[in-house]
Parts: sequence; structure tokens; C-alpha cells
Amino acid sequence: MANTDTGVAQGGLGITIAAAIVQFNKAAVTPQTISMAPALSGSHSVTFPLYTKLAVSAVTNEAADDEDTEVTATSITTNPKNIEILRNHINARVTDLAVHGNTDALMVNAGQVLGNAVAAEFDNNICARYDAFATSKGTSSDGLKFLDIMDAVASLEANDAPRPFSAVLHPLQMYGTYGLSNEFGSTAVQGSNAAFHGMGGTKVEDQFMNAGFVTSLAGINFYTSPQVADGSDATEKKGGIYAKTALGCGYMDFGGGNFIEIRTERNELGASTNIVCNGYWASDELVDLHGVEIFTEISG
Repeated sequence: MANTDTGVAQGGLGITIAAAIVQFNKAAVTPQTISMAPALSGSHSVTFPLYTKLAVSAVTNEAADDEDTEVTATSITTNPKNIEILRNHINARVTDLAVHGNTDALMVNAGQVLGNAVAAEFDNNICARYDAFATSKGTSSDGLKFLDIMDAVASLEANDAPRPFSAVLHPLQMYGTYGLSNEFGSTAVQGSNAAFHGMGGTKVEDQFMNAGFVTSLAGINFYTSPQVADGSDATEKKGGIYAKTALGCGYMDFGGGNFIEIRTERNELGASTNIVCNGYWASDELVDLHGVEIFTEISG
């Protein structure tokens, strides 16, 4: 839980101010990349049934005229994952004087800031799980290489992970001195192997050079989040490439798939309003081999 006091947000008291500049975290990146399931009314947990896949060797091939042969029944095993939903929250106290003395929509802006922080915490929770994937590609001494991405796809395909695949990486894993953009060079830089060199006029170049960001590459949907966890220190980052079946999340649905709510209560004795932002969710790993950690260096 976090507490903050917006009673001190009085920078606009008694003066004319411009439109408020509200600083937001980049948030709500990961929900579309994982398996999300709402808890039904009357329950506070969600169970994900996990069925163990069967090998092709379990299939019996009968010879001609032997179709009536009976074989031993194949065992189908399940390993359900139960996720108990938990509260994640933050609140602020906004004094009446602060509201009266500020010309911007202080209550609205305060609520948005709180909601954004909770949404960023959701991404933080999911990004923290990439380090637990048994499979890891990349190294702590090189920037992100296209080969790392293809190695991750190879691992997911070899383990029958269902598409679509998503990549959630730190912005500095994608861009900058140690980013994937190094692959456009003609020589190796920070471990790159010039995978995109000479690809002028291609879709890859269009995304990097014209749009300034990448949305899809090698059949993977790409997202960036500052919440991607550090490696041994802040010069390293551990992102992930995975199928939706790799991670699961149970949540309380407030309508339309929204798991965050804003509530207010009056504190008359303190001449203030308490703004409370709640997010109800919990996550866990579902199928480990359907995810790959992407471990790279982002600065020297």
C-alpha cells in the first residue's frame, strides 16, 4: 500500500496556471499478452486447468483387419493452477483548500495519477515473472540481437507454444546504444550481427526509421515497458518473449475487463477527500516452456 498527501499540491494557489501537466507511467502493456480470467461473483480465486500434452507415440497405428484391437487407455493428466486474487492499492488525501485554490481539475488529475500507478504496478508484477522462465536467450554482455529473437521463437515452436507470441522488452533493449536498431549497421556493434543491413525499403526499416517503433517482427507483437526488471544491476534487463499460455492472471472485473477502480470518501474532520485506487489481481506462471527470458545489456 502507498499513501500520499495531495494537500501539499498547492503550486497553483493564488496564481494563474497553464493546463496541468500530468506525468504518467507507461502502463497497461502486459494484460493483452497473458491469459486473463475474471473471478465469478461469489469467488475470490481463478483456476486455470492445465492439461499435459500427449506424445504422438501414444497413438496406436492398427494394421489392416485389426481395427477391433483394444489397447490400454491413455492417461490424461491435469495440473490445475489456482490463483487467489489480491488487493493492490494506493490512496491520496486531497484537502478542500487545495481543490479550491487550484484552477486545474485537481481531483480528476489526482485520480488519474493514482490509477496509472496501479496499472504500472500490474506491468511490474508480470515483468518480474520473466526471470523465472527456464529458457533464457541473450547475454548480459551484449545488446539485443535478432538472433536472440529467432532463438526464442525456435524454443517456443519446439515446445508447441500456441501463437500469437508477444515480446515485452525494456525500451533500451529495443533502442539506443545496445538496442535492436544496431542490426541495421554493416559491422558488429555491442554483439549485433548486422541482420538488417542492406534491408532498405523493407517493412523492418519502415517501422524503425519512419514510425520510430516496432509493432511486429518475425511474427511477434512487440511492446516496451520501463517495468522490465534489472539483471544483476541496472545495466542489464530481463524482458520476455512468450505465448499467452505462459502466464495467467485472475482478476476482479469492474466492467469491460477493467480490474482497477477509483473510490472517494469524505473526511469532514480533516476538510479533505480521500481518493482510493484499488486493483484486484494476482498472477502466476502456467506453462514454463511457453516463455523465454530475453537477457541483454543496455549500458556499459
